[in-house]
Amino acid sequence: HRAGCAVKKDDSRGFRYHEHTADITIECWAATLEEAFEEAALAAFEVIVDTTTVEPRDRMTVAVEGIDLEELLVEWIGQLIAMIDLNNQFYSKFKVRSIVEGEPWRLEAEVWGETIDYQKHDIHTEVKAMTYADLKIERSPERTTLWFTLDL
Repeated sequence: HRAGCAVKKDDSRGFRYHEHTADITIECWAATLEEAFEEAALAAFEVIVDTTTVEPRDRMTVAVEGIDLEELLVEWIGQLIAMIDLNNQFYSKFKVRSIVEGEPWRLEAEVWGETIDYQKHDIHTEVKAMTYADLKIERSPERTTLWFTLDL
């Protein structure tokens, strides 16, 4: 059903669906680009689950590519979100080994986490995807700041 579309046309009673867009915009920063991408991953997972309840038991390697730095960030966070369902795991530790500029940009990282345990993990909310809305990357010699939005 489309938003605002009345299911019944009788004004005296009925119901209507209204879509609600839920999202959260995150700002994160660090001294280096790699560390800022690590902070972005941790921030995204903190929206999903209390990461202090997720032990870094299992290590996974992650590699993503993007046509530019912005797409690389979207691919990085998107891949991590997809890995929740693919591997039935939450992650709590992130180490970006390299970000290489080129055509395409490349990121290689390691992430640590464990199998989802609904008794143990304090789950906050589901993240559907990262969007390009409000996506911004600012770099200076001493600091990288990232802004991005998650669709909840």
